[in-house]
Amino acid sequence: MQARKGGAMRAWRRGSDRGITLRAAEILAEVRLEHRAASTAGALAHGEKRKLEIALLLAGEPRVLLLDEPMAGVSTEDVPALADVIRGLTAGTGRSVLMVEHHMEVVLDLADRVAVLHHGALLACDTPDAVMADAFVQEAYLGEGL
Repeated sequence: MQARKGGAMRAWRRGSDRGITLRAAEILAEVRLEHRAASTAGALAHGEKRKLEIALLLAGEPRVLLLDEPMAGVSTEDVPALADVIRGLTAGTGRSVLMVEHHMEVVLDLADRVAVLHHGALLACDTPDAVMADAFVQEAYLGEGL
């Protein structure tokens, strides 16, 4: 009924259509997709779709973003650009990112703290350098089983 009267979705709107459009443009710029603003999601490359997923999260104005393997399926050449977008999510924004990721170069580049799980148990939680130097982590992930 509300949709027929043209009122659907108005309840969640916090501003004018122009304000929403401007905010969408800001978010697209933050994830470095402003040049693709007129594109459909289906026309985006996989790495760009990952950026769009982050943009959708940002539209909700979260203080904490939970990212589950954001680099999964992203081409090697697109990884640095996506990592830069993720890095920018926290820089001076008051936001935090909790990320599950197996791409170790990305983890070591982006993380302030790293938690390592082994068979579901917490093995280490510290700075990236400390975790990489941890004997238990090395034993678990460099061949010697625990």
